[in-house]
Amino acid sequence: MTHHPKRERGAALATILFLMLAVLMMSVSSTRASLAAVKSARFERDRHIAHQSAAAALFDAERDIAGAAGPASPRTAIFVAVNAAAFAAACSGSGEFAGLCRLVPPPGIPAWQALDLTGPLAVEYGRFTGAAMPTGAGLLPAAPPRYIVELLDDPGANLNANANASTAPLYRITAIGFGASEATRVVLQSYYRRASAATPARRLGWREVANWPELHAAAL
Repeated sequence: MTHHPKRERGAALATILFLMLAVLMMSVSSTRASLAAVKSARFERDRHIAHQSAAAALFDAERDIAGAAGPASPRTAIFVAVNAAAFAAACSGSGEFAGLCRLVPPPGIPAWQALDLTGPLAVEYGRFTGAAMPTGAGLLPAAPPRYIVELLDDPGANLNANANASTAPLYRITAIGFGASEATRVVLQSYYRRASAATPARRLGWREVANWPELHAAAL
């Protein structure tokens, strides 16, 4: 029988190289999977921060509507008297009228879609309530959340516009929150009815507007 040592050594070398390549590919695949998992976990954590920030802004807006600015504040007077004139087209009011938006009837584009919620026309968290939120470091939101308020009821047609009204006005609040990265944003929306002589203040429902960036881009 004839032996071929060189051929056998060549076959063994090829087998070893193949096994090393397989191990290398498995290592690369495992590393990629680990990096993807870390990236996904970081994004979910950042999104959770943005969600909590937006939720805090909804609560801040509800306190604003309820009169957290104080009984003598012009801001509180707007909500007590249900001053529809204070709710400006395109949320263009300033001062105590900031962030108050006139309802756009269908098929018009509602303010919460048309307005840049990240801009100065939206109310920054704590502006009228005095609440504070630390931002800008570590796992804190990159920036304070913001909100706008739309008056959904027509006080002249549907409400007795005084503090003892049996039916209180209904507001739509839209808030945007930021993650530790300002690029991570969550938009939440709630419907809030102010307290009346007959009923307490209450939130009627809320939702996340996951496609707000697309809606805003389409509105523009």
